[in-house]
Amino acid sequence: MKRLVLLAGASLVAVLAVLAAPALSTRPWVPEAVDFELAPPQASAAASGRGVVSPPLKAPKRFNLVGLRWSRGGEVAVAIRTRRDGGRWTPWTAVPTRGDHAPDAGAERSRGQGTEPVWVGHADWVQYRLSRPVRGLRLHFVNSTGTATPAQRVTTALRRAASRAAVVVGGLFSARAQGDPGIVPRADWGADESCKPRRKPSYGRVKAAFVHHTVSTNGYSREEAPSVVLAICRYHRNSNGWDDIGYNFLVDRYGTIYEGRAGGIDKAVVGAQAQGFNAESTGVAAIGRHDVHRDGAPPTSAMVDALARVIGWKLSLHGQPTDGTVVLTSAGGSANRWKKGTKVRLPRVSGHRDGNHTTCPGDYLYDQLDAIRAKAAGANAARTKLQVHVSARVLRFPEEVVISGRLALMKGQPVANQPVEIQALKGKTWKRVAGATTDGDGSFEARIAPGGNNTFRVRYPGGPELRAATSKRTTVRVRPRITARRSVSRALVGQTPIVSGRIEPRRKALELVVQRRIGSRNVLVARERLTARGGRFRKGVRVTAPGLWRFYVRFRADEKNLGATSEPFYIRVLPPGTEGGGTEAG
Repeated sequence: MKRLVLLAGASLVAVLAVLAAPALSTRPWVPEAVDFELAPPQASAAASGRGVVSPPLKAPKRFNLVGLRWSRGGEVAVAIRTRRDGGRWTPWTAVPTRGDHAPDAGAERSRGQGTEPVWVGHADWVQYRLSRPVRGLRLHFVNSTGTATPAQRVTTALRRAASRAAVVVGGLFSARAQGDPGIVPRADWGADESCKPRRKPSYGRVKAAFVHHTVSTNGYSREEAPSVVLAICRYHRNSNGWDDIGYNFLVDRYGTIYEGRAGGIDKAVVGAQAQGFNAESTGVAAIGRHDVHRDGAPPTSAMVDALARVIGWKLSLHGQPTDGTVVLTSAGGSANRWKKGTKVRLPRVSGHRDGNHTTCPGDYLYDQLDAIRAKAAGANAARTKLQVHVSARVLRFPEEVVISGRLALMKGQPVANQPVEIQALKGKTWKRVAGATTDGDGSFEARIAPGGNNTFRVRYPGGPELRAATSKRTTVRVRPRITARRSVSRALVGQTPIVSGRIEPRRKALELVVQRRIGSRNVLVARERLTARGGRFRKGVRVTAPGLWRFYVRFRADEKNLGATSEPFYIRVLPPGTEGGGTEAG
């Protein structure tokens, strides 16, 4: 029986190992996305009599994202709601149509009309409302989290756990960055396996940037965000019929930037994001809904900063400023505001609505465009770097640490006559503790006498044409100085010599270690608590036997200081009645 149990256990381990194997990589594991569609039954008339409403529809599998597509019907107002098995329905959500996000004429083709995709988290049921009937209606679902079936949910949980362990072992605690602004490559959100382009990319010019929002939920988690990008890609390719995801870049609410359409982040890849201007622009989409709507919300500060960072980097890469205006030539299209061939002057950083018939990127995000332009302009400034040296990592109070270094451009040219700050981490906040100005060769130096352990960094705030820079952090630890003395150098058995002294910087809890020499060994007699007040301590110690007694004061390390001990000192203890006892110490 025991053997059968062992064999069964070994078989189970083997099966689990086989299931987990695909996730054993230092690259974060991404489950393969799946698409499926549903042709709904004839919907009934809505209560208003003007539209239609579907019955609750059970999807073929669990889904994370859903959208609608139809062959004929023109402009239609659409709303959906979803729920999980046994759960409650979500509120009705208005879903914009996708006419304003489209390829240029002569590029890839769209499949009929439809809505933008909506990220719903995890759902099994869907219901829709239409303002009027349409022909050829289909619902397109995407599951990008590996949870479409119960079996996949078990496998995904196992592989995610294995992937986290493998990533930690590999030293990768977050997605790998690519390019200057820190861009998550397509491979890291699953495009290589689950959203390969239909055709090779096309290239144009980058003269402007259009800001979008995906008109999806704002309630995704940091861990879900890559799955949202993958689901949008699958929907754009497989439901819309495009070659690839429409946007060149995407930014989530946590400030992470994702590579969108394939072809190279440093290339002028033509997307499907602003019809009529795709060949002359790059498109960056905020993942979320930022219109003034029940489901809308302002973008986070992290998202705004990331939008500015990637736009400033991308325009600078193609030799374009981020301020002012630029003349673009409309390629036309039903969503474009101008007919084909029209010369149009637009801001270099525009909202999608500036070029197309749309409310995108929503009033909340559109109101942030000035801030994005200003922040992006800083991204065009010359990049700087700080090289910093710390004279010592461990000090004995009151020694000073010398923090020195050099401020330079990325190619090595020195940056002179610029202020730098030495900052120390206080709780969760960096506080200025010293300042310096760079010399002609970019060098600087500051001396600091820390009273305790400190984590330091050097910060250059930047200038009109220079980007800010921050050095790596360095921790300097401080060992206190303990001075201790005896009241006498000799004492008689039964007397109580006094041990006194001082600890700097001031610490309260100390320990007096008392030893007695027996043969060639110092044998522990006692450990006495010492309480220092104002950094000073004093304690009497009764000596009970003749011989050479050894004393020292010890401080045990805490979060503020390293441990420390005083220099040892000795008292000769003589038998009772011996002359010379009680002699004062020199």
